Amino acid sequence: MLRLNDLLSASVLIVAFSLLAYIALQNWHTAIARALCVLLTGVVIVSGGDVLLGQAEHDATIQFLLRAQWLGITLVPAGYVHLSDALLSYSGLLSRRRRWLVALSYGLSLGFFALALSGDLLLRGGIARGPLAQFGAGPLFGLFAIYFAITIGGGLWAVWQVRRLALTPTLRRRLTYLGATFLAPGLAVFPYLVIAGTYDFLSNNVVLLLSAMGAAGVAMMITIMVYSIAFQGLLLPDRLIKQDFIRWGLYGPFVGVTIILFLRSTPVLAKTVGLPLETLLTFGVMIMTVLMPIFVSKIKPYLDALVYRQDRAEIDYLRTLPRNTFTYADLRSLLENTLVVICGALRVDTGFVAAPDDANSYMVKTLVGARRLVKRFVAEHPLNEMMPRLQAAAPGEPGAIPPLDMFLRYDGFCMLPLRSPEGDFLGALGVAYPQGGLTPEARRLIGVLAHQMELALATVQMQQRLFDTLRGMGPEMQLLQVLNTRLEQATPASLDTLEAEVALLPEFPQLVKDALTHYWGGPKLSDSPLLGLRTVRRLIGDQGGSPTRALQAVLRQAIENLRPDDQLDPSAQEWLLYNILELRFLQGKRTRDIAERLAMSESDFYRKQRIAVEEVVRQLALMEESESQ
Repeated sequence: MLRLNDLLSASVLIVAFSLLAYIALQNWHTAIARALCVLLTGVVIVSGGDVLLGQAEHDATIQFLLRAQWLGITLVPAGYVHLSDALLSYSGLLSRRRRWLVALSYGLSLGFFALALSGDLLLRGGIARGPLAQFGAGPLFGLFAIYFAITIGGGLWAVWQVRRLALTPTLRRRLTYLGATFLAPGLAVFPYLVIAGTYDFLSNNVVLLLSAMGAAGVAMMITIMVYSIAFQGLLLPDRLIKQDFIRWGLYGPFVGVTIILFLRSTPVLAKTVGLPLETLLTFGVMIMTVLMPIFVSKIKPYLDALVYRQDRAEIDYLRTLPRNTFTYADLRSLLENTLVVICGALRVDTGFVAAPDDANSYMVKTLVGARRLVKRFVAEHPLNEMMPRLQAAAPGEPGAIPPLDMFLRYDGFCMLPLRSPEGDFLGALGVAYPQGGLTPEARRLIGVLAHQMELALATVQMQQRLFDTLRGMGPEMQLLQVLNTRLEQATPASLDTLEAEVALLPEFPQLVKDALTHYWGGPKLSDSPLLGLRTVRRLIGDQGGSPTRALQAVLRQAIENLRPDDQLDPSAQEWLLYNILELRFLQGKRTRDIAERLAMSESDFYRKQRIAVEEVVRQLALMEESESQ
């Protein structure tokens, strides 16, 4: 029974710590999540103390651990009050009095912790019977128990109130889960053994059995409690939150509890088989580190299938998309291999493929053979002058042998235009002119392999257009997800403010772009609907009462949030986007000057500027959401 109790205590510790890390990393910006972190911190401290008490042997160590556990015990009632206020505030029931009550609860908890550290008012005497070591109750312990019970009761009332105001079945269901598991942190940390006379009618085994059963129930209840709160205030689709929660459960509590179970059972196995404990641990760790990742990877698709059961076809296709996408690296490899085959068949050494770049100019995409010869050829015959002649050549029949007049001969190279199936010009293939001339067999070979190049170039161009379209739809899709989440978590109070949410307007991305364009003055800044943003209204007082200057400050802060770390390579994409925003909008420099300074064409500049503005839109949406918490 003692081993079972120790194992379950360790399991509660692992589960609570894993969930604390999950909620802190995923949802720290919401008050509800921060309050839950206080509750989980209390559970972690108390559970960690229980694990250490099971191994402690010296009286001084036991005394220290018993008193230190009261930091977690006293945190929990304050966390309940904090969580109650956060739930009611999130539902629109704001109250300054409750904020003072939260501060008072933390003060009371701090006072009770101080009493637990010294003196006999809260704790006194004590009994030390192995894992059941505990203090006795002092004169003020009853007062603490009443305080503990009132905070839990108030929290349950708050959950009921919020559930009553919920408009959607989804939100009511999650609040039902929260209410059903609300007692979990309290059950996990309340010092039952402090109550005088416990040992007079219960044996150690009975107490350990009850403790083990409680630990198992608490671990399950805390998991459900965190799951129900993980959705609150997190503006992501439910499917993503569920998937993240399942992944965290697999890599956190599941793996951790499995390893603890293995480590605790190894001594028993060592006695049974008669092998040294260290030997079994070595082989066991080796097996666990190999098998656990394999097991998790095998079971994860089945769990994801439950999450995405309605969207399974789309999600499965998106998962295979990276494998099916023909990237620029794939294109370069195909062009290079095709050139090698063509040059080998024609018994020449050098060839290259030229195609348009992002700046609507031309560049050598790949080459084989003597790089020096290709560079000299391109320098003597600029591609921007040569390509229009090739583009003007009459297209040949698909699948037919390219006629001789389709090949243009330049200084030892013959050039063949490459076209898409629709006849659009894609670039040109250039190979050193063979000694035997362009025989029909040579032209047939070049025609067949050039067709594969044309297909590859057309496919990559089409993919790039699709990616640009999806990237441009990013802000709109994100706003739709935010709106869906807001409606799902709606209460009457939140609906009153939903109409005033500027960040949820369909034209929000365009409004941001217009305001940036008129950053230094203009009607699209001074009369912009963005003046209604909460972040802007908050700064009006700091900007001398000027809404326009407040909007300028918010836009400047959003751009500054995108500034990369100074340790990042200056040539990185993040720095390029930030420099475009700063030079174009904050400094108001001309497009041509910026393009020259950043060594890019104007067409490439406009494409990068669009991406940079999309990032500003995302930053403003995040700032606005943070302001609402």
